[in-house]
Amino acid sequence: MHLAAAFKWFFKILREGEPAPPAPVFASSSEPAIQLLGLLQKEGRLVDFLMEDMSGFSDAEIGAAARDIHGKCRNLLKERAALEPVVPQAEGAPIEVPAGFDASAILLSGNVSGAGPFKGTVNHRGWRVARLDLPTVPHGADPKVAAPAEVEVR
Repeated sequence: MHLAAAFKWFFKILREGEPAPPAPVFASSSEPAIQLLGLLQKEGRLVDFLMEDMSGFSDAEIGAAARDIHGKCRNLLKERAALEPVVPQAEGAPIEVPAGFDASAILLSGNVSGAGPFKGTVNHRGWRVARLDLPTVPHGADPKVAAPAEVEVR
């Protein structure tokens, strides 16, 4: 969907209210990343926004779209997931990373040598999913479909 079409739908919904929702079709729970991506698309049109070529739009148009998409996707995450920082220290704070740390949870950069412990500064606290609440999946749903095609029948 092009950004212009997204704007058209956005203003149509403002005028006429939400259209009747299509039958819920989500990826199977064996593919939670695809299912979450589908929910972000359904609620905030995130995939449409990210896949759109933005070169033809002004910064103001992109900013307006981004603000709307951000709010809807943020609300969905708050509703469906509990996220917590990987490390408790604030960005910019000093940190000591022990030897044998979980490399999937902490990414070291800079002057890294030896086995640790490592002293540094937190550049990003990271995110860990403490809870993820995905909806029930209809039997037979294609686990690779993040968002179904939308067809208006006339």
